[in-house]
Amino acid sequence: MIAYNPGFVPGTALARHAGPVDRFLMRRVLPLLTRTPFGTRPGEAGRRLSDVVLGTIAASSGSYVDRDAVGPSSDESYDPRREQELWETIERLRTLDAANCQHGDAER
Repeated sequence: MIAYNPGFVPGTALARHAGPVDRFLMRRVLPLLTRTPFGTRPGEAGRRLSDVVLGTIAASSGSYVDRDAVGPSSDESYDPRREQELWETIERLRTLDAANCQHGDAER
């Protein structure tokens, strides 16, 4: 398993449900950060992700890839108890989401 962090990627509709001021900032101001080391353009983030998946950026299992820098994952990520807790939480939320989707379909 490899964890990939694309960095801050404005222009991905991340703030689509935010208030008007935040949406304005995300659409008009924060994209300027992609001209600095603090932001990543969506296409660049996608290219780097595909490089990780295809092996162009070499990362072994357990690696953490921050944009294109490969390093070890945090010590916490190797804790089996935390992994089990995370898995159980994901399963619980997935089940809740599935139930909510079915409930929403019944109301239509």
